Amino acid sequence: MRVRQGFLIYDSTRDQYEIDYHQTLSILVNELLLEALLAARGYVKGRLLDVGCGKRPYALIYDRLVDASIGTEVAFSPHGTHAADLICFAEELPFPDQQFDTILCTEVLEHTRQPFQAMHEIARLLKPNGHLILSVPFIYPIHEAPHDHWRFTSHGLAALCHDAGLELVQITPKGGVVVTLLALTHNIAVRAMNVVSKLLRLDPPLYHRPAVRWLICQPQWWYLKLSRRFRTLLLQLGSHYGAGKQLSRLLRRNNALEEINQWMACGYLIIARKPING
Repeated sequence: MRVRQGFLIYDSTRDQYEIDYHQTLSILVNELLLEALLAARGYVKGRLLDVGCGKRPYALIYDRLVDASIGTEVAFSPHGTHAADLICFAEELPFPDQQFDTILCTEVLEHTRQPFQAMHEIARLLKPNGHLILSVPFIYPIHEAPHDHWRFTSHGLAALCHDAGLELVQITPKGGVVVTLLALTHNIAVRAMNVVSKLLRLDPPLYHRPAVRWLICQPQWWYLKLSRRFRTLLLQLGSHYGAGKQLSRLLRRNNALEEINQWMACGYLIIARKPING
């Protein structure tokens, strides 16, 4: 059975998730974020707060892992507020201290007016040894204007965590140079189609037409397919041949490649922990 929530689809028969291209054209970036969130499931537990929950797509992941969840959203959200339990700003979350074991905040911090205050609010609400899972864009076009205010480097995110009293557990770039270039090219193509649609007075615009959306997504799907096959091949080689295992280890430890990915990433996902004595 396939369940849809927002831009996320869950296929319970295959126990697989995918991004719905009918809901968003940013397939590549969202698929990489989805991979990172699925890898972070071990940190999701207890009471969860979903800050800036939108249509609550990731509830398809976390609802099975937590005891209870609460979603917040702002009144002017382009995603609507029907899935939110509370309407409030991330800088002023109306809960007592130390209420949540897990806080999820995906692609929200760049839309806040005061991101440092928002991080302090998140830290305040976390229980000791609780975890924050947060993602932000970095090299990515302005979106949801005029409410797109900030971009954060990996070093900036580390500083935000430190200043809020949180320990950074890990930081994962959402792709590297190739992914960033593909995402920017995709965004330019969509903007160009928007201009053409306005000039020709097309209704609906080109990028709203199913066939056009499918074509726009093809390069992103092909990149995901090829990169995942390459990773699978490395794992298979590593399990059967010493050379493949060494190659896989070499790629994981290649500091130069990691530096490039950090330098030119579409964005980042971080996991941070509130110290027990915090």
